[in-house]
Amino acid sequence: MYDTQISMDEDARHTPRTDTKSGENLNPLPTLKVVLLGDSGVGKTCLRSQFVHHMFTNAYKATIGGDYLTTTIELPPLSKTSATTFGKSGPAANDETNTINTSTTKTQKLPPTLSPSLPPTTDPTIEKVNLQIWDTAGQERFNSISQAFYRGADVCVLCYDITNYESVLSLKNWFRQFLQHCHVSQPGVVVVGNKMDRVKDRVVDKEEIKDIITNTTSVANIGDYVYDWDLDLLEVSAKQLEPTELLFTRVAELGRTILKGDESKHRKLQDFDKIDLDAQKDEIHSRCAC
Repeated sequence: MYDTQISMDEDARHTPRTDTKSGENLNPLPTLKVVLLGDSGVGKTCLRSQFVHHMFTNAYKATIGGDYLTTTIELPPLSKTSATTFGKSGPAANDETNTINTSTTKTQKLPPTLSPSLPPTTDPTIEKVNLQIWDTAGQERFNSISQAFYRGADVCVLCYDITNYESVLSLKNWFRQFLQHCHVSQPGVVVVGNKMDRVKDRVVDKEEIKDIITNTTSVANIGDYVYDWDLDLLEVSAKQLEPTELLFTRVAELGRTILKGDESKHRKLQDFDKIDLDAQKDEIHSRCAC
């Protein structure tokens, strides 16, 4: 049975688990809000479906607005001696074979060469998290609806199609809109190129992506939010389970670091909700023509 929830209610991510026998609240697993962004047809829904349900379909159906699935992922444990740092300056990743386990699959082995390096974290004890994965509409006419779902996201996954150059160019605009509406000071970012099963139709090389999407003077520069391009720029096929699991494992590891190492992010989110009623009164009186 899948340990998966489907909902459009954002408040569900804050609901504690309850022991049905005693009625007492248990300590909830950390929940990471993940938002998939990108043009229509790049494969956002398929990536999520492959990871959560291990299913892929060629039948295309456009997402309207947005919804989310929640699934649990078990991360490789961190130790004080084996945790690695971002970038090439840190020690090499642990050579031991890592394992991951989602709530919808048996534990699977990850090849050591594919195991993502782990960012530093202040709490190495987090070995399991809930991923609340939001799938949003890629069509412009639904933007006003989708943007409401960006709020409070821990990690943004920017998706493009390796056979569609326009989908790469659009990433800068998607990220700009995300920053405007997420109300989070320092979200994690992962960039993923989908449809590696059609590599013969490729129109953009992986090595070009960084220059294309960071070629901007805007404050919403994707490069300012990517921790490590070697780890956070991936190419996958939504038809294959293993690379898709690697993608969301990396997402979970970034989120784990954010949860334990950036408490100011949550304070920043709360600051957007504060309204100074006295200031509003003064503004109203200043407009009075009497």
